[in-house]
Amino acid sequence: MSLPYPRGACLGPLRGERCTTPPVLLLPWILVGSSLLGGIAGPGPVAAQESEQPAPVVVAGVGDTLTLGAIDTLAREHSPGWARLQSQFEESARGAEAEVRPSNPSLGWDVEYLDEAGQGTWEQTAFLEKSFRLPGFRRSLLGHVDERVRAAELDRKRDEFAWLSEARRELVAAAVAREEVRTLTRLEGLVDLLEEIARARAAEGELSGVEARLLEMGQYQLRSLLADASVEEDRRRARWEGRMAVALPEQIDFASEAARAEVELPGEGRILAWLEDSPAARADRQRVLAARGGVRVEQGRRWPGVDILAGVRRVTPEHHGFVVGAAVPLPLRDGNRAAIQAARAVERSGEVAQALRGSADRARALELVRTLERMEERLDAFPQDLADPDPFLTALVALYEDGVEPLSGVLSSLTLLADTYRSRAGQLELYFDALFELEALTGRRLLAP
Repeated sequence: MSLPYPRGACLGPLRGERCTTPPVLLLPWILVGSSLLGGIAGPGPVAAQESEQPAPVVVAGVGDTLTLGAIDTLAREHSPGWARLQSQFEESARGAEAEVRPSNPSLGWDVEYLDEAGQGTWEQTAFLEKSFRLPGFRRSLLGHVDERVRAAELDRKRDEFAWLSEARRELVAAAVAREEVRTLTRLEGLVDLLEEIARARAAEGELSGVEARLLEMGQYQLRSLLADASVEEDRRRARWEGRMAVALPEQIDFASEAARAEVELPGEGRILAWLEDSPAARADRQRVLAARGGVRVEQGRRWPGVDILAGVRRVTPEHHGFVVGAAVPLPLRDGNRAAIQAARAVERSGEVAQALRGSADRARALELVRTLERMEERLDAFPQDLADPDPFLTALVALYEDGVEPLSGVLSSLTLLADTYRSRAGQLELYFDALFELEALTGRRLLAP
């Protein structure tokens, strides 16, 4: 029996419609357009619901393709989240600087009237009043504020690096999800091809009940996997666009295998050295220094400020003079014990927080390295023949056409292949999640832009 679509025919990638291009090899044509493992090379055919979405808004200067190296610029120019980091630093720094603003002197005017034996006397006084503290206190206060500003700046740098690492992770996650959707889309389209072949082999084009059910189940399974992957792709796209306030372009210049080949996992010694000099560790040390400065400031408050007054006085009608004065609170020396103890408690709390963070970061970093090593083993164990699945799929369909392999076996193989690619996508997600988290902890970029 002759087949309506011979092996050399050109078929549409999704529904088997006849094409007008010259004949080419069947299954390689179906799968051409993007690499299944090496990354995303082109838009390729996509699911119907994706094609109905409006085209993303392309930011000027970015073009149709996005790379990891463009994230820093996009964040600074467009992201509200990045702008919030800057505003938080400004708020903290300016608030600290406002505490050391010198107090302005007060201008005063006083009028007194005295009636003595029917003789009225007016007294008027104009004066300036200013509060002063010991010079050592002001030096301590200025140093304390400088330390607080430096701590806020280190906090900002730590948060910026962690924020950019998370943005890089979300872009890679979107690229992996998009690659998975395109792969499953192509595999889902093969079920329609198998149905056409089955109808060509069946008498009068009618499928048996068993074959019809098998095709329905195979199609349902692959479409379910595709639907799950599409939902995940939409979720990751939304996370990216919510963070960056920039539409995700159609092309992401990221190849998972090439990126993995560039990564050199550090040993335990390098990890510990990096953590000692990480943005988080520097910020913690600076906060402890600022807290110690706060203790010195509170110790300086044991001696109170002194108010100095100076002015001129006029007693009507012809007497003139001057007035000077000073005011100090009693008792003269206040212990300020409660405030000093509170400042020392803040210092101790900062030291404990520094130790806890350092211990947690070391444990987490070493755990992430072990995770990366395990994921590398699993990814390296991926069947190398599936890096180019065309020969396998061509042989599989040929076996079914020749009657050597039953329909159930072909569908099972196709579903197993889809599950294999889904497992690999999940392993890639775990790998890059761990990689970018390790970047954020150590403050070192392990994957070059």
